[in-house]
Amino acid sequence: MIDAPNYTIPSSVMLQVVDDETLLFNSETDLFFTLNEVGTVMWEIMSENNSIQTVYEELQEIYDVPKEQLKKDLLTFAKSL
Repeated sequence: MIDAPNYTIPSSVMLQVVDDETLLFNSETDLFFTLNEVGTVMWEIMSENNSIQTVYEELQEIYDVPKEQLKKDLLTFAKSL
């Protein structure tokens, strides 16, 4: 289980797919993030939920990685955003 608060994605964050890259742009901070394939999947699941635990469980069904590694990667990804 992941002990993390629920989250909301600000309306100022926009997603754009250009060629094979996924870009996130925050219009309030003028910051861009480029997402790789896994980051894009994480973002898509995060945008449909507001619980890190739910995102974690869905990612477990998709990726065959150790649970602790997935947890660490997801929390790092979420904090960086």
